[in-house]
Amino acid sequence: MKKILTIITLTLLFTGCSGKKVYEMAIDFGRYQSDLTLKQKTISNDLNISYLENNIESDKTLVLLHGFGANKDNWLQFAKELNGKYHLIIPDLIGDGESSKPTNIDYTISNQTKMLKEFLNKFKNKNIILIGNSMGGQIALNYAYYYKIDSLILIDPMGINVEKSFIDKLGKEKLEDIYLNVCSVEKMKKMIELGFSKPPYIPNFILEHLTKEKCKVANLDSLKYKGLFDNKLNLLDDMTTKSIKLNLPTLILWGKEDKIINVKNANIFNNNIKNSKLVIFDKLGHMPMIENAELTVNSIMKFLDNMR
Repeated sequence: MKKILTIITLTLLFTGCSGKKVYEMAIDFGRYQSDLTLKQKTISNDLNISYLENNIESDKTLVLLHGFGANKDNWLQFAKELNGKYHLIIPDLIGDGESSKPTNIDYTISNQTKMLKEFLNKFKNKNIILIGNSMGGQIALNYAYYYKIDSLILIDPMGINVEKSFIDKLGKEKLEDIYLNVCSVEKMKKMIELGFSKPPYIPNFILEHLTKEKCKVANLDSLKYKGLFDNKLNLLDDMTTKSIKLNLPTLILWGKEDKIINVKNANIFNNNIKNSKLVIFDKLGHMPMIENAELTVNSIMKFLDNMR
């Protein structure tokens, strides 16, 4: 992605394109590289789910779920590294990206799981493997508890919090200041930095565009946040009991330098979920699929190959 941005930045210098246009060009190119097509489906209450899908026919369908406040394009480099081996469905969860953004629903894990189920019901006869990062991981785990899937892959998931992370220790007020009402480039930089061991290079004009877009959904982010945590930052949907009752092939991946969810929680997931395997990545943070897509994909492909 850095190379893509460098090329497109040069285009900016010669054409005078806006930061928004350059960002859109980079995203479109990333989707093209991964042979992903933008599509849309409607679920109940006229809610539209925007998603990316390739045209690969395979015996497995990987459904990739992003984290809080993120979107489907977080998975572009990951999808490219898969090199067309699997059928991919990559949705924007309701409230994020290009999907509907209602303010009259609850954004609890339970309700988000139900909406995901309704969406996936539209893909008949698919052997589903859920891959979720952060909040997406918590939704994936909750989905696996209630509905049948082939296997589960969790990447630095939310859902259990027995060991405080770096941001937990900052306290509720500071944490909410970082993640909510992100309307300055400095706050955007800080939020991005917390997600990585080594933050990616992002030109300032792209950061300005991302900040403007993030600021537009500040009120919605606050609403979604209230669907996940109580006033003391306790998870409203703790997955401890459900994880203990799970018994399906599960891969747990975790960045050792995760500042958002302490890596020590990885062992709890691994101990709780029967038939699970844990891989911890040195020198990676909360989003390994972005920070080192090749390593993340290799771990997942090895896991899936061993299932056969």
